[in-house]
Amino acid sequence: MLSRIASALVLAPAVLALVIFAKPLYLLAFLGLVGTLCLREYFHLMEKMALSGQPCLGYAGFWILLTGLHWKYLPWEVLLAGILISCFLAAMWRENPMRDRVAGMMVNLLGILYLGLFLYLALPLRYEFGEKLGLHWILILLAVIWTGDVAALLIGKSVGRTLFSPEISPNKTNEGAVAGLVAGVAAAAALQHFLFNELPLAHVAIVALLIGMVGQLGDLAESMLKRAADAKDSSDLIPGHGGVLDRVDSLLFAIPVLYFYLLRLYS
Repeated sequence: MLSRIASALVLAPAVLALVIFAKPLYLLAFLGLVGTLCLREYFHLMEKMALSGQPCLGYAGFWILLTGLHWKYLPWEVLLAGILISCFLAAMWRENPMRDRVAGMMVNLLGILYLGLFLYLALPLRYEFGEKLGLHWILILLAVIWTGDVAALLIGKSVGRTLFSPEISPNKTNEGAVAGLVAGVAAAAALQHFLFNELPLAHVAIVALLIGMVGQLGDLAESMLKRAADAKDSSDLIPGHGGVLDRVDSLLFAIPVLYFYLLRLYS
């Protein structure tokens, strides 16, 4: 627990500083670094499942997707089609048995899209709605996810009795999940009241509940990969927390949901 707290005390301020002060290019580079580390852990999990992807293709595809969506040097439809074609061609040229080629192709595609699409959307979420407004919403996102994670862990361990999804994540409980949702909404409401009172409280509450729920689903999605690979964590890179993918799994689902909600809210 001490290593977990120490890691959080180092990483949380660093992430907040980047979100608050970084210009778009630096935030893009940070997202690229996070995605690259997550991809490394993702391909490791796939190897433990005896699924042989092509990490070099995965890294290249991820960066092409991330930068292409940002700089728009190709229409996004062409960009995705090009990545899909490249994955097919790479599978055709491999010398593995045909079933392994196809399985590896799907491993590559899932990794590129899972991390490339979801992480990229943090950039327009931060800047597309205005410097100040985007910052406020992304800080609410982080507060909901981080507070919800802590509350779910503490309540789940202390009073949790009913398993939430025992086959996918045997340590998560319904009590912890509910506590995480309540704590996330409370954290968002507190931020709105004390710091961001120009944001409509009703929408803040709705957003907090939505991203709290989908954040837990994102956590379950990564847990599904880990259970299939018979792994407790995606790696041991972050003391007390596991891997980078373990830390961003909730955000990966929450980011696109919040972005879509704000598109509808401010359209």
